[in-house]
Amino acid sequence: MLKRSGAPAEEERILTYQDVTLDLLSCSIRKNGREAELSKNEFRILNALFLHPGEVVSRADLIEYLWDNQIFIDDNTLSVNMTRIRAKLAGIGAGDLIETKRGMGYKLGSRE
Repeated sequence: MLKRSGAPAEEERILTYQDVTLDLLSCSIRKNGREAELSKNEFRILNALFLHPGEVVSRADLIEYLWDNQIFIDDNTLSVNMTRIRAKLAGIGAGDLIETKRGMGYKLGSRE
């Protein structure tokens, strides 16, 4: 029935990095049965990172991805979003998921 309804298959709606999953439909992140709901911007930031596992995603690229139709966005806005994401990740036991690469951007951490 799901195939007929056009609903995406499980593998198309879930991105996984090690033991953390990002659900594209519910805009949530999970680890070991614990889940956190994400705002639109939090979700888009994590989606960009999950689509480039192990790669550094620059702050400029994230800002452009999030606010491409805005003429000027304060650089601090991204920092505020990252702080909120890290708090939610800590709440599900994945506080070390995102690494900051000073002067470069962010990447999903090695966690191993």
